[in-house]
Amino acid sequence: MEHPVQSLKSLIKSTLLAIVLAVVILVTAILPAEYGIDPTGFGQWLGLTSLSARPDDAKKTELACDSNTSIKEDSISMVIPAYSGLEYKFYLDKDKTLDYEWQTEGGVLYFDFHGEPKGDKTGYFKSFQEDTAGQQQGSLITPFAGSHGWYWKNDSSSPINVILKTKGDYQVLGHP
Repeated sequence: MEHPVQSLKSLIKSTLLAIVLAVVILVTAILPAEYGIDPTGFGQWLGLTSLSARPDDAKKTELACDSNTSIKEDSISMVIPAYSGLEYKFYLDKDKTLDYEWQTEGGVLYFDFHGEPKGDKTGYFKSFQEDTAGQQQGSLITPFAGSHGWYWKNDSSSPINVILKTKGDYQVLGHP
């Protein structure tokens, strides 16, 4: 079986066509998507310029966001009576972050860390974590606007103290 041999003219045409095609792709797709440079306007039309995030723009956006927020830190100590429960809540808008850490003094508690959407009248709530422990820490990015917090239940015969530390852009609702 013989393979066809390409002529020099055919190879040069193919190479030039590949170079032209590479330049067209570079100018219309790669530069707008990666660097935000769109000399033809075609990248904007395709929506590729939105893919490029310049570090300077990200810093400006971050600074602008920081100036509009009211990050606060709180620490509260609560006593959960024996054979009783207590709920403590915060109001957060959607996509806000709540950093938290709590620990008990005197035992472990059943807890349900959950949220309830603003305006919901059905009784719906979303549990983020449910367990029995003497401490917990983490960070929640709220999936919806509404009240978010903990229900602690003390199944022991002695009161248990809970120390809760929080940081974020929220309103304290406390004990509803």
